[in-house]
Amino acid sequence: MAMLKTILGNLLRPSRTRAPADMPVVPPTYRGALTHDAGRCTACGTCAFVCAPKAIHFTQEPGISVSWHFFIGQCSFCGLCEQNCPTRAIHLRADIPGSMNSAGGDGLRLESVIHLQPCTRCGAAHVPLPAATMDALWAAGADEAERGYCPDCRRWAASARLRTAFTPDGAVAEGGRHDR
Repeated sequence: MAMLKTILGNLLRPSRTRAPADMPVVPPTYRGALTHDAGRCTACGTCAFVCAPKAIHFTQEPGISVSWHFFIGQCSFCGLCEQNCPTRAIHLRADIPGSMNSAGGDGLRLESVIHLQPCTRCGAAHVPLPAATMDALWAAGADEAERGYCPDCRRWAASARLRTAFTPDGAVAEGGRHDR
């Protein structure tokens, strides 16, 4: 009899489930939905390295692209990926994670594709540097032709600048070019 009374009492009560528009206010310190800006990402892998539950990983199509993958079901929302991203390509928004549907994922997974570009010096496929990083490098005195260089060619160009600064006649010493 007591069980029947409980069942009838529950059937006659109004719903206790919140409607999507009736969500509670999100506190400002809440680390919720993750966003990824492929335009700022250099595919360095730091976010995947610091992610303890392995919610972030990369896949690569050699010579074509690198894909960044995130699975919210494994994420612990610790924020280490955001804190350690050198180009600030990852942000945790104070949002309910279910709102990731609008980000192009299925609500549980996100994917960003970073297209590789050929190096203007050696032709090797590489991830281009974000515009903000390039602007900072060229404000420091890098040559405009180096904008399309791969990391190896950028290192070569930087060491060539150092060599010319320390040689008496300002010429690059022999053997200063790397070949692929």
